[in-house]
Amino acid sequence: VSGYGGVLPILICFVPMMGIAIAYQRLNRWDPSSGATYTWVARVFHPYLGFLSGWMILLYYTLGTTTLTIPAGIYTIDLFAPSHIDDHWAIFWVGAAWNVLLTTLAILGLKIVARFEWIIVVFQYTVLLIVAAVALLALAHGATAVTFSWAWFSWTGIGGMKGLMGGILIACFMYSGWDASIYVNEETTDKANNPGKAALASVGMLALVYSLVTVAFQGVLTPGEIQAHAANVLSAVSGKLLHGPWGSIMSLAVLTGTLATLQAAVVSAARVGFAMSRDRVMPKFFQRLSSHSGSPWAATLTMSGLNLLLLALALGTSSIAGALSNAASSLGLISIVFYGLTAAAALWQQRASLTSSAANLLLGGVLPLTGVIFSLWVLIESLATGAVTLTVMLYGLGSILAGAALAVFLHRCMHLRFFDSQ
Repeated sequence: VSGYGGVLPILICFVPMMGIAIAYQRLNRWDPSSGATYTWVARVFHPYLGFLSGWMILLYYTLGTTTLTIPAGIYTIDLFAPSHIDDHWAIFWVGAAWNVLLTTLAILGLKIVARFEWIIVVFQYTVLLIVAAVALLALAHGATAVTFSWAWFSWTGIGGMKGLMGGILIACFMYSGWDASIYVNEETTDKANNPGKAALASVGMLALVYSLVTVAFQGVLTPGEIQAHAANVLSAVSGKLLHGPWGSIMSLAVLTGTLATLQAAVVSAARVGFAMSRDRVMPKFFQRLSSHSGSPWAATLTMSGLNLLLLALALGTSSIAGALSNAASSLGLISIVFYGLTAAAALWQQRASLTSSAANLLLGGVLPLTGVIFSLWVLIESLATGAVTLTVMLYGLGSILAGAALAVFLHRCMHLRFFDSQ
């Protein structure tokens, strides 16, 4: 959507996203709850806004897992049965099998999950950086399908405001997920500090890796080839650059990285659901914990089941690429709303201490405020410029309105005391 200037939306998103991560870090020190944004916004502003924040996070992680499970199925098939790469049912069953396996690991406990994640991260980054280095050399020597030009990064090169906003929405979706460490804070050593440090480190790592691989990989194939390989573009890029088994190695790297992210999404959604259940705004059985690992197994199973249902619905569309694109843009819209609310909550909660020092003014005021302004700007401009389609708008804003209607029902009809707590 931003032509060959895709790195610009990634870099533009970095500063406000870091400001929002700092807001998470400071709020986590104040109240290290697995509900995170849901709990903080409810306490700082109003229970209705808190519920809506929790609803959006659950939507994000349940819908988001669909955008992960589809590639998990595709890249597995690409490795072992490439002739079935366009078979939607084959993708569903393979993706579903991975979903069941990762749900089982999540229920067994976070220590197992953490070991699994570390192995994958080291392997994935090694492969990505090797292939990116080769791609940059090819780009420098004019050996790629598209010759490098500084015009890529011009206003017309990125498609004007519409291209920029479309790119920013996708970049917001790409960044999002760095907050996963916050949702497991109640099970973390030094829960007031370590999750926040992990969030800040994650945003920095994402900015670096995404910028590098976007510049390196985007010119390797022609636009037509990129669209033709929409479902497995990274294996096509590495195969074009290095030939031999490298296409398969990249497929394995993307597959394992996708599985790690899918597992983080399942774990995060279960923790937010568990926190909301404690306030009775989600089913009571979400509070059931494993006697062995202490993980919320009932919430984990429920979120996994929802993922399977959404996976089947997504694969019922005629185009996998279209389904993934719509989901990514919709989730970018949802994430920018709950990230902006969190930054606003941090700003308001710390308002009394902002003038106590220059550091507090910068970290507690200026940077979170940047995140709030950025969120509002993206939301308004993406609608004004037509960067989001009607489908994306219905997915994103429609699901938020559905959450608001549910909150009114729970308050007025179910008489839940959570909504009267302020």
